[in-house]
Amino acid sequence: MSSKLFSSIFVLLCFLFVINGANLIDGFNGLLVINLIIINIILTYINIKNENLEFSILLISQIIILLSFLLFNFPSAKIFLGDSGAYTLGAITGLNTIITNNLNSQISSFFFCTLLFYLFAEVFFSFVRKVLQKKSPIHPDSEHLHMLSYYKILNIYGKNKSNYLNSIIINFSYLILIVPGLYLMGDPKLSRYWFFILLLIYLLIYSRLYRLTKN
Repeated sequence: MSSKLFSSIFVLLCFLFVINGANLIDGFNGLLVINLIIINIILTYINIKNENLEFSILLISQIIILLSFLLFNFPSAKIFLGDSGAYTLGAITGLNTIITNNLNSQISSFFFCTLLFYLFAEVFFSFVRKVLQKKSPIHPDSEHLHMLSYYKILNIYGKNKSNYLNSIIINFSYLILIVPGLYLMGDPKLSRYWFFILLLIYLLIYSRLYRLTKN
């Protein structure tokens, strides 16, 4: 990371993953917005705890905006983010994470990877999966994790409830998985291990859902 060229390319790739991840999961009522609310609440907690009050106020204002939008998007959707909204919120979330990382140098950078692992995993795994399946990685399909979980929920609860239940289940699972990271964020080695464990858990859950859906 001491190389300015390499670090610039790395940061751009991180933004690309987060922004595209935000747009990728924005297909169900509240799925993206609830995920971003959780992320920004944790970032706010970190900054308030370390007395970065000015930036905390900015984060709180963003949370209020997201909650206001959620009132009209969940459980039934009257308005939508669209591509431009998802890309914008993804970019802002990436920026919030970088600023928080810079303001709190005592926290492992891998903790912030943990915080964004769901957005990252959806894009990265989708790209690799499509390449292995000899599909175009830039063309959409219906085999993403949130789509497979939706099909499973659809078989149990029917069409009326499945959309918003899918968002609740995915975000509740995401929250449970990142909570241990809060206790490890001061330890770079443990934070790194937990990040890769989360990626493994993602793969195991995806594999299970994929088999169930195909059956």
